[in-house]
Amino acid sequence: MESRALFSTIGRSFFSLVIAFVALPAAAHSFSNVDSLERSSAIEYLGTKNKALEFKVSYSNPGSNRFFVTVKDETGTAIFQDAFTDKKFIRKFMLKGTEAKKVFFIIRDKKNRFTQSFEISNQTRIVEDVVVKRMS
Repeated sequence: MESRALFSTIGRSFFSLVIAFVALPAAAHSFSNVDSLERSSAIEYLGTKNKALEFKVSYSNPGSNRFFVTVKDETGTAIFQDAFTDKKFIRKFMLKGTEAKKVFFIIRDKKNRFTQSFEISNQTRIVEDVVVKRMS
């Protein structure tokens, strides 16, 4: 009777180990996919030209899935919205004459349930340096 209990315990332990070895790599693989999706979009500030803010938006879309790029002002009004299917999306955006203190860029891929939002705060300062030199 004791040998039957021993084999039953060994069998359950072996079964648990098999499940752990199968589930652990699958879970690690799914976490790495989520991480790569989060790193697939970026926004870079390029500077100001003719009183307009210039940004470079990039998004890696290896499956050529349809995704949406939306630009909204601080009140939630859409300034720009369009759909794209580029594998390697790189576009420059110029925000001309915007008085908004905050602008939001939203990249959304419905198929992969991926959404990445970027908040850009705009603050203008005027610096006036006055230097008085005594000339002999």
